[in-house]
Amino acid sequence: MHFPIHVELCRSRRLTILLILVHALAAGCLWVLPWPALPRCLLLLAVAVSAWLTRHPPPVAGLRLTENGDLLVLSAVGDALSVSIASGTVVFSQLVVLRVRKNEQRRPMTLVLLPDSMSAEQFRVLRLWLRWRAEPKGRVEGDA
Repeated sequence: MHFPIHVELCRSRRLTILLILVHALAAGCLWVLPWPALPRCLLLLAVAVSAWLTRHPPPVAGLRLTENGDLLVLSAVGDALSVSIASGTVVFSQLVVLRVRKNEQRRPMTLVLLPDSMSAEQFRVLRLWLRWRAEPKGRVEGDA
């Protein structure tokens, strides 16, 4: 492995389809509820807004992994932010939930990464790097 490693991220087709299906299921469940029309319509509007918000382009365009365990998040506008890995980051064979915190920010940012978010080799390297190089920082007050 040659460091630093640059991982380019793109929108996951699998995650997009899953989110569409979950929102459609939620809307269908609300539609058949035996409630008055007004509460159902308000909840359907909330589901529609949630679905619309998930369609925005991701704010993160890439990651830069270093040999000493540092992580830089590359924003869509080209900025590179140094972040620390927060507790709650999990690595599975087909899923990475990456929780990062900018400086001493209270709430971590969560990235859900599936194998189709990047090349297969980059996904493998990211999983290896997270397991062997990265060191999550301790819990911060208010971290759920």
